[in-house]
Amino acid sequence: MTTLKKDQAYVLISSERLESLVKTNFMLGKSVLLFEYLCSRSRYPMYLSARAACEVLGIPQETLISCRQQRMIRPKIYRKQFLYNAYDLLALSLKLNQRNLQNALRRAPRVVVR
Repeated sequence: MTTLKKDQAYVLISSERLESLVKTNFMLGKSVLLFEYLCSRSRYPMYLSARAACEVLGIPQETLISCRQQRMIRPKIYRKQFLYNAYDLLALSLKLNQRNLQNALRRAPRVVVR
């Protein structure tokens, strides 16, 4: 019995770009593990204000507000100020970057192999 294979789509990138992506992925993965370890060992949770969170993540404040409204991240309210857990900010950063990467891959030229 033979099975029909669907057309497979491939994205062409240079070998230098692939090497850079693999190295970056490895470093980010290790950084997340290190950060998670440090947060779990700390006696005091690490919180950032909305302005500091935007500065660290490199995103506009409107993006942080929309993420909060979509409940992608939940702040603590202390003295009428939103404070964000550093670990939650890291998870949000990964989600936002994953979306950016997926959008970039959708726009990349594709080759269909039959």
